[in-house]
Amino acid sequence: MIKRIATVGGWTLISRISGFIRDVVMAAVLGAGPMADAFFVAFRLPNHFRAIFAEGAFAAAFVPAYARVLQQAGIDAAKLFADRIAAALIAINLVLLALALLFTPWVVGILAPGLVNDPTRFDLAVALTRITFPYLALVSLETLLAGVLNANQRFAAAAGAPVLLNVSLIATLLLAPYFQNAGYAAAWGVAIAGVAQLLLVAIDAEMRGVGIRFRMPQLDPNTRRFLKALGPAIVGAGGVHRSYRRNAMMG
Repeated sequence: MIKRIATVGGWTLISRISGFIRDVVMAAVLGAGPMADAFFVAFRLPNHFRAIFAEGAFAAAFVPAYARVLQQAGIDAAKLFADRIAAALIAINLVLLALALLFTPWVVGILAPGLVNDPTRFDLAVALTRITFPYLALVSLETLLAGVLNANQRFAAAAGAPVLLNVSLIATLLLAPYFQNAGYAAAWGVAIAGVAQLLLVAIDAEMRGVGIRFRMPQLDPNTRRFLKALGPAIVGAGGVHRSYRRNAMMG
């Protein structure tokens, strides 16, 4: 138990330190002008959905459901449950991705109405959002695999995955001269981080023997129980997210 706490705590500390370094590099490279505004708008959209549907509500509903199936029916039944939920999750994310890419200008206009009257910043925000939004699909699958690993007493990869976002952003920002501008460098840093985070937990899951194999979703009793828990979790996560944003703006 102490070893597990130390593992998670150690990676959390590394995440905080690397996050501080990321913020310093971001401030130095992006600054506080129009380019930074465009990037933060582009990063807000996938993060908004992630906070509600991935690391928030989804994790709160999926991890207990998976752990219950694992305990009551064994590893094979738990793998089947995870495979079916993963297939449904990726299908939903692909629909969201298609809609987001198709209606990006409209979504950015709602998220940041102040940019509408500034064509340069608005166009940049739209372009960057189309790069960052796939991060949602990648981190959603990463969250599912992290839950599977945690339920199987594997914590290191799941705890270390957030560090990769900071490392990726630091790396691409330092290489900003090789991109169209620093905003593009940061946006691609987010996209690369999503791939790296998913690969990290996917490889660990494969090594543990609990890797995902997409299978056709079915509305079996385990899935129905999961969906019943997911609805209230989404409502709760949405409320917490709105409260956090409101307090952040007031502070």
